[in-house]
Amino acid sequence: MLVSGVWLVNAAVLLAFVLVPSLHFELPAAVHTNLHTLFETVSIIVSMLVFSAGWFTFSREGRSNVALLCSIFLGVAILDFVHLLSYDGMPAFFIPAKDGKSISFFLAARLLVAGALLAIAFQPWNRRIGDKERHWLLGLSLVFALGVSVYGLAEPAIMTWFYVPGAGLTTTKIAVEYLVIVLNLAAAVGFYLRMRAPQPYPLVPLFAAACLMALSELCFTLYATFHDQYSIVGHVIKVEAYLFVFRAIFIEFLEGPYRQLESARADLVESEEKYRLLFEKAPDAYLMANADGSFHAANPAASAMFGIARQDLWRIGRNDVTSDPRLAGFLEERSRTGFARGELMLRRGDGSTFLAEVSSTTYTDSRGRQMSSTFVRDITGKRQAEEEVLRLNATLEQRVRDRTAELRAAYEDLERLSQVMAHDLRSPLLAIEGFAGLLMRDASPLLDERQKGHLDRIRAAATRMADMIDALLEFADVSRSTLKMQTLDIAAMADKALWSCQKRDPQRVVKAVVQRPVNLEGDLRMITLVMETLIGVAWKNTARNQNAEIVVGAESGPAGESVCFVRYNGTETDAAAVDQALEAFPSLRTSGESTRSDIVLDNMRLVIARHGGRVWRESTPGRGAIYRFTLGQVPH
Repeated sequence: MLVSGVWLVNAAVLLAFVLVPSLHFELPAAVHTNLHTLFETVSIIVSMLVFSAGWFTFSREGRSNVALLCSIFLGVAILDFVHLLSYDGMPAFFIPAKDGKSISFFLAARLLVAGALLAIAFQPWNRRIGDKERHWLLGLSLVFALGVSVYGLAEPAIMTWFYVPGAGLTTTKIAVEYLVIVLNLAAAVGFYLRMRAPQPYPLVPLFAAACLMALSELCFTLYATFHDQYSIVGHVIKVEAYLFVFRAIFIEFLEGPYRQLESARADLVESEEKYRLLFEKAPDAYLMANADGSFHAANPAASAMFGIARQDLWRIGRNDVTSDPRLAGFLEERSRTGFARGELMLRRGDGSTFLAEVSSTTYTDSRGRQMSSTFVRDITGKRQAEEEVLRLNATLEQRVRDRTAELRAAYEDLERLSQVMAHDLRSPLLAIEGFAGLLMRDASPLLDERQKGHLDRIRAAATRMADMIDALLEFADVSRSTLKMQTLDIAAMADKALWSCQKRDPQRVVKAVVQRPVNLEGDLRMITLVMETLIGVAWKNTARNQNAEIVVGAESGPAGESVCFVRYNGTETDAAAVDQALEAFPSLRTSGESTRSDIVLDNMRLVIARHGGRVWRESTPGRGAIYRFTLGQVPH
């Protein structure tokens, strides 16, 4: 707001002079010379302040922009001093003062300031340089200032380069002024762009200086004589710009440390607050003790753990909360290494004890006192749990052996029971079937067709029950037998199963295709059962197809494994039953009647599972199906 106000006031004054001719004035030469001397003297003093503030604080900062700014303003002070002594109305300085002679020194000083501000606006502020580079900058500034001064005093023609008596300002002078304006505006743009984000240096005063320098140079393009209003306003604005530069240096090196101190104080308060929260809210007990073992501070968790009020804890020491003989070794290790960790038996305020894990370290506080900080964690429950785990692990092996023996005994009892039941069930079934056959043979002339049908159903049920008993025994045998892995010729197994089916139904005409070779690792007896089951299902489901076809082969799966398949073009009348048979036990039971084929399908699923493989079916209604299975890697 200060920068905006200063700039707007100066711009309004300049605009008023431009728009209102009646405001124009011209001071007497003596008055103007005195005012000019005042303005330039102030400018020189401010320039030297910028140089001294920046140069003598540079040794602890080492920033390139500070070195550039203070070096340039030393040269500016020299040029402004020569400009002051060479101004019209001043005593002769080497050569008589003329109107045009002082302009060259003035323009050189303005070019230096504009170039320095432009460089600072577009390079990092915190870039570091050494003393050597700093002295180079100072030397170049002095060489430029002294060179321009000597040349301007020695060259008579320079008086007419920028001002011609009776004609006014030359084109060259106005062109140089506009160049200075452009440089200052470019610097202002650079500072403005940087103001969009926080910067580590006083950006706003430098931005103000660049804007005011551009406005000042605009005044020096408008004056008709050295004594009119534009010259006065231009010098006033120039002094304001120099003061903003000095303010930037002042803020950076005088106010900066105070800002850093305030920031450090805020960080300290934040750190103390974090420490306080950690100290107060820590779940473990935290104790600070003096060198003699008396407690210096304790957190709420310590008070709760020991059952002692915090103000009472501060009046006791470590010897009041433990008499563990391991304490001496713990303290000796902490004294030797500065840190110790171990387990100690501690005592609560009511006299009860608990096992604790203790971590302690020593340090020296700001007063030079030897202190210690200790964390205490109650591990009574943890140790009890560990002992329980150890006790359980000690008896685990025996319990596993006992349980295994119980399971083995129960399995053997079940196996004996199944054998006895199978034997006991066979006898009445044979009797039922035999007597039903005798009745059919001996009493056939006396029986009508309905009665004969009843006898046939009795004999068929007995036969089906016998088949189921055989299948159950076979299932039990599959589930308990040991796998004997070997390389199997699946094609040969398929040929044998197809030959068996053809032998049972010699009247059937089925096109059978067995792809060769098909070799897998598995148990011969069990995989033979799988192939007989799948080909049996295919043979059954193609019974109504006049162009029946069964194909057996192998292909590669997605993971590169071998996948065997049995494909047929049957009617799929039993598709739902077969799908259910391939699911987890129990299988097909929806009709309330179990058949041997159901149990055989369960046998096949169990065999595949024991080999670490899987079996699945894909079908199209009315067009047949394909059954696939894989065999996993099973240890021999």
